[in-house]
Amino acid sequence: MQIKKDEIRQRNLNVSKGLFIHAGYDKTSLRMVADKCFISKSNIYRYFRSKEEIYETLVGKARRSLIDAISRFGSSDYAANYTEDKIEEVSKVLARIMSEHREGILIMLKSVGSKDQAFLTEMMTGFFVEACPIDDKEFKIQIVSLLIMGLTDILIKYSEEDEMRYRLKMLISYHYLGLNGIKERIGIHYEG
Repeated sequence: MQIKKDEIRQRNLNVSKGLFIHAGYDKTSLRMVADKCFISKSNIYRYFRSKEEIYETLVGKARRSLIDAISRFGSSDYAANYTEDKIEEVSKVLARIMSEHREGILIMLKSVGSKDQAFLTEMMTGFFVEACPIDDKEFKIQIVSLLIMGLTDILIKYSEEDEMRYRLKMLISYHYLGLNGIKERIGIHYEG
């Protein structure tokens, strides 16, 4: 029985997705994809011009959605004045995007040294962290790294949109309000 071209193409994408998530883009070769698909490496080129094209097919929509959200919520007007309703709105939109594009975003975040990981870090540093009153750019990059680690952890551990929204709300609240802000938000008061 002959397998249809669409099925082979989709299998290439599914195998690549798994390898990119678990091994990272940089450590995944077309040979690895071909071996797991039980086809020759040259057969992959019937469907994709390169590993980069496979990557783009898997993450392109996710990237565009994230760029739109970061541009919207990262504006200086928006980011400088975070309120409870803004945190709720950001959490809701990001949870929807993360739910719809979970695997694509995971590929982007877990591909160490990729252009997307660097781009997301740069965008988040440029927008979200501008609200930080500290002038130390290296410190801001550290904060963004922690935020990205939190986003990655949420994507790995949770798949339900409501649970992601709750976790994002807590992460964003912590990011902007600190630990005391989180304690106040959930009703824990520390008197020391």
